[in-house]
Order: sequence, then structure tokens, then C-alpha cells
Amino acid sequence: MKIKKVLFHIHAMGRGGAERVVSILASALVNDGIEVTLVTLWKEKNEYEIPEKVRRITIDDKLNKTGKIGKTLGRYTVLRKVIKDEEPDIVISFCNKANFRASISMQGLKTPLIVSVRNNPDMDYRPYRLQTKIMEKKASGCVFQTEYAKEYFSKRLQDKSVIIWNPIDEKYIKVDANPEWNSDNKVKRIVSVGRIARQKNHMVMVKAFEAVKDEHPDAVLELYGEDFNDGSFAELKDYIEKKSLGKVVKYMGLSSHIEEDIKDAYMFAMSSDYEGMPNALMEAMTLGLPAISTDCPCGGPAMLIENGVNGILTPVRDYKSMAEAMKKLLDDRDERNRMAREALKIRDKADIESIYGSWKEYIGKTINGN
Repeated sequence: MKIKKVLFHIHAMGRGGAERVVSILASALVNDGIEVTLVTLWKEKNEYEIPEKVRRITIDDKLNKTGKIGKTLGRYTVLRKVIKDEEPDIVISFCNKANFRASISMQGLKTPLIVSVRNNPDMDYRPYRLQTKIMEKKASGCVFQTEYAKEYFSKRLQDKSVIIWNPIDEKYIKVDANPEWNSDNKVKRIVSVGRIARQKNHMVMVKAFEAVKDEHPDAVLELYGEDFNDGSFAELKDYIEKKSLGKVVKYMGLSSHIEEDIKDAYMFAMSSDYEGMPNALMEAMTLGLPAISTDCPCGGPAMLIENGVNGILTPVRDYKSMAEAMKKLLDDRDERNRMAREALKIRDKADIESIYGSWKEYIGKTINGN
């Protein structure tokens, strides 16, 4: 059966990794002549672009119920009606609660459902055992990012699943990356990209930089991303102010041209407690930046970084190890540029064309019941 229409479901299209993948896949599908409907709960202020050909439906605009329980049940009802009205060949949901919502809403419907697990299952699925069982039973397939994440779930779901990397946005590949760019910069920029949230644990990175700044007074740490509003940004600002780090640890906010902002940095750093397949890390490596990342569950960074070859992995929440990694790359120009050249090879593994091909093949097989 030829793929004619795909329906995506995700909370919203804000600047997260899963949202970016949905944006890229939706664009690739419509360019391939396939009809796409995108169903979200709401619209964010800052969202990834969606092609005009994609039909966008916002569930909360259709709700006529109030209160937490009424709103939750109403969302299930609206999503089910939308799926029945749209009659897609397949529904693809992203992230835990959207996966649960689709699985529950589609009970009794024959339309196949692919769920996509985007983060550490211990955080996103263990607290929701009943919903997870419903998802495992209902889903026709699942796309994982790592083997670690896949192994958490039932054999039933594993047997009909696949591992597909995130695609790299073409705008990063179009940058004329040259690892030697960062060799002689007067300011040694260490950059990080990602929302300021507890999961990202920027405090580890800031403390690591604090430990090396005196030895490298020409170095700065730049943090790109938005406040996730979970209290971690306020704590980070308080620490930076208390330690008088404001001149060397800089909050840069959101950027619509991040690839240009960070392309000539000395290195990229990520200090997350857990991640799926971190887009920001992939994109930095695509630009030829040597990368330092915590070796966090569910294994995404370890799939991207071969420790000591194209970057450095450090233990989770260990700022001293991260400080040593920063110092190594700040001190050793040859080592930094060697890792940068190796990092560039990520381009060959995660280009949009090959990743989209994997998705399209899996969607086709799932629709046909293979």
C-alpha cells in the first residue's frame, strides 16, 4: 500500500528536539507528495516552521470542557474525532504523554499507530506503568533512538520496533565547517545549546568552567537556550552572580541562526543528567566542534561520541571530570583540531535523506502489517 496520508501528534512545536524531527519529517513527506496533518494541543510562541501544505489542527481550540479532568478527557475525545475525520493511513506520535494520548484515543480504531520514544524511559515511562502497558499493546510499531531505550520496554514492543537516528537539519550541513577556524581565536568560546532545565544540569558545566577559568582568562562559556521555567535558571543565575562569573559565563538566549553563532567556537559542552538522541550535540559536531558530553542515559551521547576520538564523554554530575576535559581541549590545539575533524564525520551518518528514507520504509512496512 502506498503512503498517502500521515497524521503526527505531539504536544506542541516549540524548540525541542522531538519537535524539530517532526518538522523535518513533515517537510520531507509533503515534498514527497504525501499529505500530512499535524495535531498539537496548543501553539507555542516560538515554534519550528511547518510547511504551508501541512494541515495544522490545535486540540485545545476545540475543547468545550473546563477543569483538569474535563480538559484531559476532552483532549482524548477531540484527538479520536480528528483521527476518524482525517482518515490517515497511519498516526505517528512523539514523546511519552502524546504516545499515551494517541494509544488511549485510538482504542478500537484500525488505523496503525507508530509511537516514538524520545527520552530516558526511566524518567518518562516508569512513573506511568498502566499507560505504558496500554501503549505497548496498542502500538503497531515504535521508533527508538538508542538500544538502551529499546531494552526498557516489553519484548512485544521491541519485536516490532526500529532504531532511527535524528536527522541533521540541512542548515548545519550547508555551513562551510572548517575545524581550523577555531585555532587562533583570541576568545576561547565554549558553547552550549539547550533549554535551561534541570534535565540539562547546566550547573555542572558552569562549575567545570569555573575550575578552569583562572588558568584560561581568555575563555568564556556561552549558554544558548530558553528558560524552561522549572527554577533551574534562577538557581543558575544566583550562582553565577554569587561567584562573580557574569563576565565569563554569558546567557545568550534563543537564536534563530545558532549555526552561525557557534560555528567558530573552541568546543561544545553538554552536561545533561539524561538525554535521548541530543540534536544540539549532533549539530555541534556537524559544524566541526569537538564536543564534551556527560555519558548519560539513555545512551544517545555515547552513540554519537567515540570517547577520545571525536569528543570526550564524562560521568554524569561530575564537574571535575568535565573540567579536565575542558582543560585538555583548551590546552592542546592539535588534539582539539583532530577531534574536530573526526566530529565532522557525523554528517555522513545522519543526513536528512538517509534518515527520511529509514522512516519512510518503516512507515510503509507498518501500514502493510509487516
